Amino acid sequence: MIKKSMSLAWLAFSLGCSSQDGTPHVSQGNIKFIPSFPSQLIDPRPIAIWKSPNFEDNKEHITLYLHDGQMLFDGNITWNHQEWNIDEHLAQLSEENPSLSFLVVGIYNNGSKRHAEYFPQKPFEELSRPFQDSLYTHTQRQPQQALFSAKIYSDRYLTFITQELKPYVEENYGASSLMNTWIGGASMGGLISWYALHEYPNEFGAALCFSTHWPGVWPKDDPSQKVFHQFISYQWKHPFSPSQKCYFDHGDLTLDQYYAPYQAKMNAALTQQKVHYQSLIFPGTDHSEQSWSSHFLGAVRWLLSLE
Repeated sequence: MIKKSMSLAWLAFSLGCSSQDGTPHVSQGNIKFIPSFPSQLIDPRPIAIWKSPNFEDNKEHITLYLHDGQMLFDGNITWNHQEWNIDEHLAQLSEENPSLSFLVVGIYNNGSKRHAEYFPQKPFEELSRPFQDSLYTHTQRQPQQALFSAKIYSDRYLTFITQELKPYVEENYGASSLMNTWIGGASMGGLISWYALHEYPNEFGAALCFSTHWPGVWPKDDPSQKVFHQFISYQWKHPFSPSQKCYFDHGDLTLDQYYAPYQAKMNAALTQQKVHYQSLIFPGTDHSEQSWSSHFLGAVRWLLSLE
C-alpha cells in the first residue's frame, strides 16, 4: 500500500502538476502571467512573475527563479490543491523587513518531459552508455509509461533560463546583484537547482533545494547508486564558489524517506570542501507542497542571515 501511494504521488508530481493553465490568483503583491514564453532552445511555457507589495522597479531586490512554477501561488489551479504560498511568505518577510523586496519568476514545468529537463546532464553523460540506455528504456513512471519521455536536455533548459528568460526579467524589472539572485525548487527541481548553482556561478548566488531527489530515478532502479556517485563526483570536480550558498532539507515520509543516506553523503563532501550550506531534516513531513511551504520561509531567512 505504501509503495502504491508513493507511486501515485510521484506520478502526480512529475506529470499532473502541469495540467492546469491560467493566471494564478495571489493574495499579496502583484503577478504577471505570460501564457507562452517563447524560446529557441526548449518548448515555450507559461511564466508567472510575482512582485512583493513593496517592490520598486530598478531598486535592489532579491530575485528567485523557481521551478514547477504552476505550484507556487494558487492551490485552486494545482493538481493536488496545494501550493507553496510564496506570495504570503515573502509579503510577510518584506513587511517584517521593509528594506527587503522580492521578485519571483515561476517557471512552469514541461509535463511529461519534466524528468528530462531537470536531470543534471553532465553527470548523466559520465555514466556508461549501456547504463544510460537502461535508464531510458526500463525506468517507468507507471506501467507502460517511461520515466524519461525525451533524452535529457537540462543544459538547454538552464541556458534558456540564463540567456533568454533572465535577460527579459532584468530588462523589465531590473537586475539583482549576484548574491541576491537565487534559483530553487523541490524534488527534481531541487536537483536541477543544485546543478544550476555549479553550472552558472556568475548567474546565481544561492540555491534552495527542498527534498532533493538525489537518486535521480526510483531508488530500486539504481540499487548500486551509480547515478548518485556521479553527482558526488561532479560536486568534487565543481565545488561551489566561496560566496555561494546552498540550502537543503527533506522529511522522512513518502518519497522523502529515501533521502537521508544520500543527503548525508553529499553533506560530507560539502563539509570537506568548506562551502557555505545548510542541511536540515524535518521528521514527520513528506514529499509535498504543503511540507515545502512550511520550510520555505526559514530557508529564505537562512540565506539572508536573518536566523
